[in-house]
Amino acid sequence: MKCKNFILPIICFILLSCEGETIDPIGVSKAVRLNAEIEGMRTRMSGSAWEKGDAIGVYMKKAGVNLDASALAQNVEYRYSNTSGFVARNLSDALYFPFKESAVDFIGYYPFREDITGFNYPVNLKNQSNQAAIDLLYSDNVKGKSENDTIVNLSFSHQLSKLVLQVTHYRGIDLSGLSVILTSVPTESSFNLTDGSLSASSGVKDIAMGVNVDGTIAEAILLPGTDLSESHLWLLLGDDQVYHVALPDTVTTSLKQSSRYLFHVTLSTDVKAAVTTGEITDWLDEPSQSVSADRTEDDPPLIKGSKRDPYTVAEALVNQGETAAWVKGYIVGAFDGAISRFVTDTTGQVRTNVALADLAGETDVSNMLPVNITLVSLKNALNITDNHGNIGREVMIKGDLAAYYSVPGLRETKAYQFPD
Repeated sequence: MKCKNFILPIICFILLSCEGETIDPIGVSKAVRLNAEIEGMRTRMSGSAWEKGDAIGVYMKKAGVNLDASALAQNVEYRYSNTSGFVARNLSDALYFPFKESAVDFIGYYPFREDITGFNYPVNLKNQSNQAAIDLLYSDNVKGKSENDTIVNLSFSHQLSKLVLQVTHYRGIDLSGLSVILTSVPTESSFNLTDGSLSASSGVKDIAMGVNVDGTIAEAILLPGTDLSESHLWLLLGDDQVYHVALPDTVTTSLKQSSRYLFHVTLSTDVKAAVTTGEITDWLDEPSQSVSADRTEDDPPLIKGSKRDPYTVAEALVNQGETAAWVKGYIVGAFDGAISRFVTDTTGQVRTNVALADLAGETDVSNMLPVNITLVSLKNALNITDNHGNIGREVMIKGDLAAYYSVPGLRETKAYQFPD
């Protein structure tokens, strides 16, 4: 079992009167000291440590009462920094015990969300590119604490299920660029923070599993109770190698909460990909399973926003919030410091962004997607100042669909490809 621990430092201060006299600290509320551990396996492909910017949400309520609007502290955000551990994003919101030894309970969750209404946490598993961002954790173990016992030990547990493929090739060839599609799984639900229950999900979608850089690990976080009996796995390597396996009789038809389903997959360019061993580890033990996947000439399903089926600019404008999405469009210009200053002048100094549109001759800014470029390699290849011929050229760019210049945009760009 991998665990993560943090301590929220005590915030200490001395109150001074108007005359400069020290106020007696008796009666001053005491700071809450939070310790936390996470049960089970690591959530990231590249390690088990917290990363800078990771955020949790914490509620403090009167002991023995249900979580409701009467809670003493609601959805307080704490963020991890490399030097100070977890600290309140706003120090004025830091948790303190109530006076007079009043007993309180604590509820915590990860990852933090601002858009929580009615104490319901929205769950959306469509985008699997960042496993930590969708690995819902919950803690409701701390009861009846008061200022006489300021140390609060939160124990977080995984609320979802996890499918992991460890992929190798029988000849040891490079697997970078591997993509894996899992079909027909539910992706949306709601988690009730008051009692730790998940709502029933409706409808299914195909998802692209998260794959690490070298293509050796593919992961998907799924809803407990998911029935995989109608699901299929597609493994795509390069432009010409496609492997396919249906999952009936190979994976439980009702995934268990907090369980990780691990399979070792060996790809063979002869005829098939063989899942040689299978086990569930770290969270809860379940019977091991194995499957084999035949190589096929059939076309795999398309995942919108993937490299094989990128968003158009119009689609990108209305699908903000997705990460690691591919967008295809024409470079029609750039923005000189503001969305209102659209330029096509290639003699300027604009090298940090380009404007994408679905039409090569687009002039209406409302139909454009501003694309922020920070990586040197992308700047050198895409900016219109140094690449005059890029105006009107079609390109695919991978990044996060997020506001840029206060309008829908594409940020954190990491890759590009010219179709021509």
